[in-house]
Amino acid sequence: MTRVLRPPKRVGVVLSDAGDPTRVKVGDYYEPVNIIEQWRVDERWWHTPIDRSYVKVMGESWIVLIYHDHIMGDWFLERIFD
Repeated sequence: MTRVLRPPKRVGVVLSDAGDPTRVKVGDYYEPVNIIEQWRVDERWWHTPIDRSYVKVMGESWIVLIYHDHIMGDWFLERIFD
């Protein structure tokens, strides 16, 4: 089961030199993460274009789906996996 956040919540992310997430902000600190899966969605034909890099990451005791909105320039938390 998963919980989808609507609207998604802005989240702090620390990136590696290659641009991959290495830490995600949890509460007041940044927790190290491992990448499980990643993909890009770039749909310009919609009324509101979408250009996002999705990354499913695992922390010490949780798994979440975050994405980087390339249009807005921010990272968002979209889904929490149980």
